[in-house]
Amino acid sequence: MVVTELPLSVYAQAGAVGLLVPSAGPQTSRAQALASLVRGQTRNSLRGGFPSGPVLIDVRLAGPDLQLGWPGAIVLLELPLGGARRNDVRYPIAVIGPGWHGLLTSESTRVPGLVSIADIAPTALALGGALGSRADADPVADLAELDARIRDNNRSRLPATLLAGALALLLAAVWPRASLLAFGTGLAANLAAGWTGLSAEWAVLLAVGLAMAAGGPGLAYVLRSRLAVGIALAAVVVAYLVSMGADATSVALSPLGPSQAGRFYGISNLLEAMLLLPAVAGAAFLRERLGWTGLGAAGVVSVVAVSGSHFGADGGGALVLAASYAVLAVGLAQARRWMLLPALAGTVAVAAAALAIDAAAGGSSHVTRAAGGGPGGLVSHFSDRLVIAYERTVAGWQPLLAVVVGLAGIAVLLALLLRRGVAQEERALPLAVAAGVLVSLVVNDSPSDVALTGLVACIAAYRCKLADRCAALWPSSSCSARP
Repeated sequence: MVVTELPLSVYAQAGAVGLLVPSAGPQTSRAQALASLVRGQTRNSLRGGFPSGPVLIDVRLAGPDLQLGWPGAIVLLELPLGGARRNDVRYPIAVIGPGWHGLLTSESTRVPGLVSIADIAPTALALGGALGSRADADPVADLAELDARIRDNNRSRLPATLLAGALALLLAAVWPRASLLAFGTGLAANLAAGWTGLSAEWAVLLAVGLAMAAGGPGLAYVLRSRLAVGIALAAVVVAYLVSMGADATSVALSPLGPSQAGRFYGISNLLEAMLLLPAVAGAAFLRERLGWTGLGAAGVVSVVAVSGSHFGADGGGALVLAASYAVLAVGLAQARRWMLLPALAGTVAVAAAALAIDAAAGGSSHVTRAAGGGPGGLVSHFSDRLVIAYERTVAGWQPLLAVVVGLAGIAVLLALLLRRGVAQEERALPLAVAAGVLVSLVVNDSPSDVALTGLVACIAAYRCKLADRCAALWPSSSCSARP
């Protein structure tokens, strides 16, 4: 039942309450929300139109003087009023009935208290994927805190990203190894903010700034060997895997995590782009000391962390890593270029096997659902992403400029790599990162985030491998003493 005003403080005493996200994508409207509500599915606003599935439930409209007299459970909720508006407001929802207490829980969001509008129809029909509830001493206060945290994260995401990019570029110019490690420390700061609930814009900027400006150079000074650097970078990926497995909200509600406007948990495209460099560089450095076993182990862990249903749940990220590791392996092995095709086939097979094992073990996410639809389902899934990526790119001059600058910068770096006649092994890392970024622009739907963050990662990788390695990578060591 749609209610014009829904005071959660009143209905929290009789049932479970939460915050409702009315649509997927950057915009919503009352008509869009109602179409999603009665069909139990959403359609990203960038694709245009409404969900096309069959109508599953009826909806009644009521005023604030609603009197409850139904014997079973009833779902009460508010929806946006009027025409198109930004999809950045969450609306109250309550489920009243026996057994409903505290905060609403949702399999589709994995954030206690946060509900997708696609959850309502399954709940009303008692189908799989229905809402649940969990006890909470003060659900209304906790929902207010959750709403403020999501709002703060959405405000701090862009400035934090720009700050991180600027610091990484500065370090890449003066101390490439510090820039490489600063990606790791910046990601660690984001994860710490997710665990502690830090979300105020000034606090997030301070944490990310200090972590990268001081943490990157500090680690670069302390970690004297390439093996130590590889372990540190791999540890960042492991930390994200463990965190998401232990508590999905640790990353979902982190400053650089999903915006909570359709993608609720796992790795956002922004985080995927930031994790790409530590994942690939860590594997490359581990291979130098531990052989191909070290690279393979780091690769499998990264794929599981990014794409596993209980972790990052990003199928596009699995393809990104597959492309990066294929290019990296061919380069480090100094193999002929035609070997890239079998290497790519092998890495894609490993990623597919990881997803198959995940699904067989009971994992469930939009990734396994898309894969479950067979080749046609995967083609439809990635076609939708291409449409959304295009619409986001041409939505304004800022995202279009970001994509153009990112692609132009990567093209210049690739030209420099080929023109300088750099040894194949030396250019393996920057080429692998560039390959991952280019694939990400095709299979993911946040092109401006991927293009600019990917460009900074490519520059850091380029400087790390091709700058004066004795003076820039290892400033306190001579060429002969470099570990």
